[in-house]
Amino acid sequence: MNRTCDPQRTLHAGFRPSTLIATATMLALTAGGAAAQHTDKEATKDMGKLLTLELQEAPDFAKVPPPDARRMYVYDPAAFTSLTRIIPIDGNTGAYLGTLDTGLLSLPMPSPKDGTLYVADTRFSLYGNGKRDDYIGIYDPVGLAPPTKLIDIPDTRSGAMSHIGGSSISADGKYLYSYQYSPSNAVVVVDLESQKTLSTIEVPQCWYVYPAGERRFASHCRDGSFVLVKFDEQGKEVSRSQTKPVHDPVKEPSFNSPAYDYKTQEIVLVSFWGHVVHIDFSQEEPKIGESWSMLTDEQRKESWAPGGWQPAAYHSASKRLFVLMDRRDKWAHTTESREVWVYDMESKKRIQTIALVHEATCLAVDKADKPYIYALSSHGKTLDIYDVESGKHMFNQGQLGHEPRLLVRNP
Repeated sequence: MNRTCDPQRTLHAGFRPSTLIATATMLALTAGGAAAQHTDKEATKDMGKLLTLELQEAPDFAKVPPPDARRMYVYDPAAFTSLTRIIPIDGNTGAYLGTLDTGLLSLPMPSPKDGTLYVADTRFSLYGNGKRDDYIGIYDPVGLAPPTKLIDIPDTRSGAMSHIGGSSISADGKYLYSYQYSPSNAVVVVDLESQKTLSTIEVPQCWYVYPAGERRFASHCRDGSFVLVKFDEQGKEVSRSQTKPVHDPVKEPSFNSPAYDYKTQEIVLVSFWGHVVHIDFSQEEPKIGESWSMLTDEQRKESWAPGGWQPAAYHSASKRLFVLMDRRDKWAHTTESREVWVYDMESKKRIQTIALVHEATCLAVDKADKPYIYALSSHGKTLDIYDVESGKHMFNQGQLGHEPRLLVRNP
């Protein structure tokens, strides 16, 4: 087990004069004899050089490697506190790259175009109260400094615990979609090129938002269907359509954080009871696959089921689905899991089982040709990284905030 820690910010500060004077005084008091006097003279000579050094008052901020296919972002909502954090991780080494300070229930989303990090955020003028301000913060993924730009959005951003789909970016990197819940279900459309909010489009009784083609987004609705809304360059709605229900939300409720690929625009819904539905939004007419079961009758009798806060991940290049699994009671679907089951989406068969070093709440898989698995424990505050092909445990990072609850990969 390797534990790595590479602080993003390094501060080089000069010596305090008071400390140097005290040290010089002690040297003078302890000096004695010819040899001691000689040593003392040399020490005093060196100390004099230190006393004349120019103090460096300004911090020196280190830069981190540019985000690649193995860059991962851990988000810590800190159990609904108003001051939270985003922690970038380099999956190549398991390194902790730094910390970005954010507000209430923020949602980090890297651009599929260039990796620029956009964060849907909420802050208050008096820490946890006062005047509210919702905005999109733009962060440099290399400098990891405070946001370079703030884009104002309506102060109605969803206040639910952070989920994949609460904020998303179109495949071409031009539009950001921010899900709103007040006064009604809606999606705010932001033009990232002009860096301004274009419109708010209502999606009654539908939740979260996923890119679904050019200037179009999808939202998952109460009856198990998806609504698809197309808009023009000014953000005005031009058409709307509805799919058939893709699952029964009562008999087969699905997890709020589905597996989604922002570049291929494929979504994989996993239900509490272990059924899977694949939907491809990249074409004008969405392609909806048939529902299939991850579990055999014997596995169901043994009470195996998916579980966690973010329990599934999809690697589109290899057509593999990764799911957190454990033996659990019927309504224990948000508890942590001890295994990852890997499925081939074409054959719909389990092809691999990986036993986890630590139980995990959230799961992600990076976009590398030979991908790694990222398993995050909210309770243990630890991230473990595994090689997919061998199942080998590669890296571990601990002490990740207060209660980390989301993994967001670089597209």
